[in-house]
Amino acid sequence: MNADLTFNSIVFKKSFDEKDGSERRSTARGINTPDIMTIRSQDMVDSATKSPGRRYTLSTDRVTLDSESKPVMNRIYTVIQLDSRAVSGDLTALLATHRAAVADADLLGAIVNNEK
Repeated sequence: MNADLTFNSIVFKKSFDEKDGSERRSTARGINTPDIMTIRSQDMVDSATKSPGRRYTLSTDRVTLDSESKPVMNRIYTVIQLDSRAVSGDLTALLATHRAAVADADLLGAIVNNEK
């Protein structure tokens, strides 16, 4: 993966890269109000099927300051869990459905407004 990534006009510069993860930051809004992107992965065993696989986590954080200049961190996670027996078509179909759901502002608004 590229060292620096740009999304929504935010340039995330790589802070560190380890075996099972990396972090990228943007301090364009200020050193105390970074945008942070963290990517992690780990081996796992599904508790229901007992099948091994791998779990990938992408988190995007945005730090702002409240009226007293205290940091407020908001975060969104995406978790991808793949069974070791998955084929590329499984991932392609799952990603297409997930992208469509995340792109739907009405769905995300409903989730934030406590839809169960």
